[in-house]
Amino acid sequence: MKLFNIILLICLRFVTANAQNNQLRDLKSVIDSSNVYDNEKRKEILVVKKDLNQLNESNYEQRFNLNQQLFDQYKVFKSDSAYYYSLQNKTIAEKLKDSSLISKAYLNMSDICVSVGMYNEALEYLQNIDVKFLNNDVKAMYFGIYGRCYSDLAEYSNLPDYSFKYNQLAKFYREKTLQLIEDGSFFNNFMIAFNEYKSGDRDSAITNLNSLLEMGLGLHDQALTHYVLGEIYYSEDIDKAEYHYSKAATADIKTSTKESLAIIRLSEILFKKNNLEMASLLIQKAYQDAKFYGAQQRKLQVGAILPLIQEGITQNIEQERKRLYLQYIGAVIILIVVIFFTVIVVVQFKRLQKAKKIITNAHGELQNINAQLTNVNAQIKEQNLEIINVNERLLEANKIKEDYLGFFFTEYDNVFEKFNDFISVIENDIDEKNIDKVKFHLSKYNLKKEKEKLLDNFDNAFINLFPNFINEFNALMKEGHKIKLKENQILNKELRIFALIRLGISHNDVIAQILGYSVNSIYAFKTKVRNGSLIENDSFDQNLLKNTSIRI
Repeated sequence: MKLFNIILLICLRFVTANAQNNQLRDLKSVIDSSNVYDNEKRKEILVVKKDLNQLNESNYEQRFNLNQQLFDQYKVFKSDSAYYYSLQNKTIAEKLKDSSLISKAYLNMSDICVSVGMYNEALEYLQNIDVKFLNNDVKAMYFGIYGRCYSDLAEYSNLPDYSFKYNQLAKFYREKTLQLIEDGSFFNNFMIAFNEYKSGDRDSAITNLNSLLEMGLGLHDQALTHYVLGEIYYSEDIDKAEYHYSKAATADIKTSTKESLAIIRLSEILFKKNNLEMASLLIQKAYQDAKFYGAQQRKLQVGAILPLIQEGITQNIEQERKRLYLQYIGAVIILIVVIFFTVIVVVQFKRLQKAKKIITNAHGELQNINAQLTNVNAQIKEQNLEIINVNERLLEANKIKEDYLGFFFTEYDNVFEKFNDFISVIENDIDEKNIDKVKFHLSKYNLKKEKEKLLDNFDNAFINLFPNFINEFNALMKEGHKIKLKENQILNKELRIFALIRLGISHNDVIAQILGYSVNSIYAFKTKVRNGSLIENDSFDQNLLKNTSIRI
C-alpha cells in the first residue's frame, strides 16, 4: 500500500509539473503574440476616435459618451491617454453644468491616478465628488476606488501603524461597496470572496472564487479572479499560485491590460524555482508594460526583482564556466596519467624484446654444445622459468596497456566529445547571434541543490553556535504564534531570517539576496513574526539579540 501511494504521488507530481510546463508554454506563446492583441485594441480605439472626430463640437452629451468609451478602452492600456479623456469629459461636464457628469469625470480621474500610483491625487479627486449626485452603480464605483486606493497604500507603507490604518479604511470602503452592488452579479460575488480572503477565511474565498470561474466569465473578470486565487495560494501552495498567476497573466495580455501585477508575481515564483529563462522573459514584459502604461509603482516592483534574476543568470554562467574548466583540467590529468603508463608499457615491451633475443641466442648455443647438456640442464631450466616469468610479466604488461589505453581513450573520447559538442552548440548560437539559445543552454545548470545545501549548512552551523535559539525565540512569541518545526527541519524561513538578523544582517535587501526571497516577502515575514510577539514590534530585534545566547 505504501509503495502504491508513493507511485501515485510521483505520478501526480509528474502530471502537475507537465501541466505547469504546458501552461508556461502557452503563456510564452501569448507573450509572443502580444503585438497582435495590442493592434486589435488600437483598431477598436480608432473606431471610437473616428466617431468622435466626425461629431459636431456642440453635441456635448454624445461627445461625453464617446470620451467615456475611450477612457474605458485606455484605462488598462495607456494611463496618460485615459487621463486626457477624463479631463476632456470634465471640461464638457462643466460646460453642461451637470453635477452627476462632473462627479463621473472626477471619478475617472481618481481611478486612473490609483492605477499609476498617484494616491494623494486620487484622494483629492475623490474629495471633490458630491456623493448625493451619484446613483447606486456609480456610488459603488466611488467607494470601490476609495477601497482600492487605501489597499494599495497599505501594501506600500513601511510603517505598521499606517499600514494597519489603511487596511482598516480599505475594509470599510469594501463593505460600503458591497452594500450597493446588485446581488448575484459578478462583482457582488467577487467582493464577497475578496472580503473573506482579507478577513482570513481563505477556504470560503477559494470555494467562491472557483465557483465564479465556472460561470463563463470574460477575460477581464477571469484575470481578476485568477489573480486573487494566486494571492491566496502564494504562501501555501506555490504550484497552484503559479497556475493561477499564469492564467491571470494570459488573460491580461489577451485584453492588452498593461497595468498587470500577475506577471510580476509569476516572475517572482519562477525566479524562486530557478526557472531563470522564463522569469527573465516575464519581468522584461512586465517592465515594458509598466513603462508603456506609466505605472510608477509597477516599475519599482520590477526594479526590485530584475537585478536578482540577472544576477542568477550571471551566476549560472559563471558556474558553468568553472565546471567546464574543471572538466578540462580533469581531461588533461587523465591524459598525463595515460601517457605515463604508455611510456611504462613501451619500456617493458622493449625489455621483453631484448630478453627474447637473449633466449634465442642461448638456444643456439645449447644446440651447439650437446655434449655439455647435462651440465647446463639445470641452467636451462632456470632460464625456462625465467622465460615463463618474463612471459607472465609480458602478459600482465599487455593487459595493463590494453586496460589503461582503453580506459584513457574511452574517457578522453567522452569528455572531449561532450566538451566539443557543448562548445559547438554555444559557438553556433553565438555565430547565429541567438543570445536566447545561449542563455537557454547556460540556464540548464541548476543551482537549486547547491542553494539548499548551503542553507542546510547554514542552519547546522547556526544551531551549533546558538543551540537554544529556537526555544529562546519562542519565548518572545505569544501562544499560537510560536514556531513549530517539521520533522528533520532545523530552521524554517522565518527563523532563518531572524537568524541572519541575530548574526548582524539587518537590511531586507541583503537578507532577500541570501535567502532567495523578494524584499517584499522578507518584510512580510518579519512583520508577521513581530505582530505575533509578546513585545512591541520596534524593539523585537533588540530583544532577540539580548535574549538569545551563544554556545560557550
